[in-house]
Amino acid sequence: MTLESIAAVEVRALVRLAFLLRMMTLLVSLAGYVDQTLTPGAVGGIFFLTLTSMAGIAVPTVPALLQRHPSLVMLDALVMTGLMVTLGTDNPLVLVALSSCVVIGVVLSPLAAVLSTVTMVSGYLVASLGDERVAVTFLADYGFPLTFVFVVVLGQGFRTLAERKRQSERAFAELVSGSVTAQERARLARELHDSTAKTLQGLALSAQALSHWITHDPQRACAEADAISASAGEAVVQLRSLLSALRQDVLDQPFQESLATLARDCTQDAPQVRLRLELEPVDLSAPSVRYELLAAAREAIRNAVTHSGSDRVTVRLRPVQDDEVMIEVSDAGCGFAVDVLPERERQGHFGVRGYAERLELIGGRAEVVSAPGAGTTVRFLAPCMGLREGTHA
Repeated sequence: MTLESIAAVEVRALVRLAFLLRMMTLLVSLAGYVDQTLTPGAVGGIFFLTLTSMAGIAVPTVPALLQRHPSLVMLDALVMTGLMVTLGTDNPLVLVALSSCVVIGVVLSPLAAVLSTVTMVSGYLVASLGDERVAVTFLADYGFPLTFVFVVVLGQGFRTLAERKRQSERAFAELVSGSVTAQERARLARELHDSTAKTLQGLALSAQALSHWITHDPQRACAEADAISASAGEAVVQLRSLLSALRQDVLDQPFQESLATLARDCTQDAPQVRLRLELEPVDLSAPSVRYELLAAAREAIRNAVTHSGSDRVTVRLRPVQDDEVMIEVSDAGCGFAVDVLPERERQGHFGVRGYAERLELIGGRAEVVSAPGAGTTVRFLAPCMGLREGTHA
């Protein structure tokens, strides 16, 4: 989910609440018709308000539709104005106009909101002052239209705060993303020097000696040729790994799609492995959280493909309580005893520690569950919005 869509979700939630308010005030207003006769205008108004209320509450796309087409909001304001002029300000349905004011405030631009508010207030004043049956009071003539203005101003304030929040989050996202990218590229440069460059240097030396062995020891030459071929294959794998790591996570792309693409890339050179993806949509917007989770998942999937001996690898993604996201990478392979990890680290294998260090950077944690013959499950948990980033650094 993008930063823009996060702000839009907040606005849409308030729009849906406005339609819920419309339905509630409509039900309250209907109680006022107990001792009154329903006129054709009242019946039409009730039908319109009921239809729009149910659509706004039950149809998820209605708030987004209003955001894309603000003219519909202005049309709703005109209809409400027409109802007030037609039915009079003493009609119970006038209460429903407050819901229109909420939508006007949070959806329309300032100029359009002013025009719609002026239209509704003018319509109310015309209906109120022109109805001789209604006693002239400050509350009836001026208090209610001032309430219209107040509600619209509140909505505009919410809209402004949502836009400023979006801008702040985008600036923060760009700052963090740039920092994380620079750090990761520096790490990749070191890995390129320490691994691939040394492998290529060894290939060059072996290739220089190959002509000598062909002349003096053909059997040794065949062995050297096989070694060169193996080293070249290893260099290709290393380069693919580094190039894959250089791919930047696209913040505008849903995280589950980025994870699915990464998982398929990691298993494309292992046709014997069946990849199973169980990915639920998650609201993950913090760039550093996305980046570190993808990097950790990449390592876990590659370990499962390379070392487990399993023909099945499952990648799961789902939201969990307390605004966290969880990624699981599991296989049905040989597994290992978890208590041998300290010994493996002394031998230079730091994969599991690397998981933990990556997750600690973003306030998350890594868990490894395995046993001989029972497969391995690697689990990553991290805060969705990055609210605890750096707390463990």
